Amino acid sequence: MKEGDENRKRRLPASERKKVILDAALSAFVEFGYHGALMDTIAERAEVTKPILYRHFSSKLDLLLAIIENAGEELRASLLLPTPSEMDWLTSIRHSVRAYFDFVTKSEAAFRLIYDTDLNVDAKARERVIQIRKSIIDVVSKVVSSYTDTSRVPQEDIDVLAVILIGMVESTVTYWMNNKDRPPEVYEQGLVRAISAILSKLPPRLAP
Repeated sequence: MKEGDENRKRRLPASERKKVILDAALSAFVEFGYHGALMDTIAERAEVTKPILYRHFSSKLDLLLAIIENAGEELRASLLLPTPSEMDWLTSIRHSVRAYFDFVTKSEAAFRLIYDTDLNVDAKARERVIQIRKSIIDVVSKVVSSYTDTSRVPQEDIDVLAVILIGMVESTVTYWMNNKDRPPEVYEQGLVRAISAILSKLPPRLAP
């Protein structure tokens, strides 16, 4: 590395340096697995020394937890929908499915880390992934409730339905990601039709 490049690396703000390190760690975890990824490899990819790496993250587990947290927040944020007054339920479904595929297309490595990687590496990591998936299910449950006459449908039924819907989306996205045999729009349209058919059976919330 040239001296000028090294000086620029030293001048990176802490937040930017952390992002560079996390990106390097993510690529290493996906390529080599959590156990196979070495801190030396992560430091090399981030173009930092190991002392600087450990200054920001005390362990490889800290890196993994930070990556999982960031990916989960990004996915959850992408699924937050406008209020029911701003769009009808069918448009909301299209919005949600599109947002999910957009996230996977943009952050495939992060998605794999949450959904397609064996995380039996540590109880903290496993618990964090469970919490993230529950929070996403909670988002879906609230959206379904906002369009449903909840006086006629128990909240427990809506919560279970949210689990089923997210399971459908996860399975479809994972299949597409691993095969990419058709354009993502084909699977998006299929999901929209399937989810619409299910939700159309619920009694709609009447306008006030």
